[in-house]
Amino acid sequence: MRKTILCMTLFLGAITTRAQYMQDVNGRPLLAGKYVDLVGTPYLFEDWTKGEVTLENGKNHKDLDLKYDQIEGIVFFKGKNGADMGFTSMVKSFILYPNNVAMSFVQIPEIKETERDPYFEVLSDGKKVKLLKKTKKVIREGKAYGSASGTRTFSENTIYYLLKADGTYTKVKKDKKAIINALSDKSVEVEQYIKDNKTNFKEDASVAAVVNYYNTL
Repeated sequence: MRKTILCMTLFLGAITTRAQYMQDVNGRPLLAGKYVDLVGTPYLFEDWTKGEVTLENGKNHKDLDLKYDQIEGIVFFKGKNGADMGFTSMVKSFILYPNNVAMSFVQIPEIKETERDPYFEVLSDGKKVKLLKKTKKVIREGKAYGSASGTRTFSENTIYYLLKADGTYTKVKKDKKAIINALSDKSVEVEQYIKDNKTNFKEDASVAAVVNYYNTL
């Protein structure tokens, strides 16, 4: 009996804590129906994805349902009754967990050319060099041959950056030659690592492993 009461107390306490925690996430309703009659998605993931955010006011919120709008450059969460809710404080960084795999995004103030969407995915977070991924989305309008009506489509373009500790950065192609040239001060070691590990430059994780290795040299 005592054991049952203890279990119930812990269960109710967890529910109360969860409710209080959700109430702590201040938000504002977002305008619905912005994207109508468009092909594709403005979001990194169309469905809600579990994640956490760190705000500029220092608060951290975990276990939220999040979406990342890559047109507007905003992260928002699912509020009560499933409403889209924007954070009242700027999101400094956030982590998404699709299929329980962490994807980390941060603001990079050194890179000014993507100010509308300030978030970059961090593929390698080293002390010497960071490998960053930026996926830009735009809305393109076109008309199919023989069609009287136009089509509006979400189009995306991905750019990779190497950001050095001194704040300088360079765009880099995701291929062997470009990576070796960008890490030229250790080109011999990097090239040998690529050869030994049969690096697949089509995979972000494989390229990130090369940069991780460089950061150990």
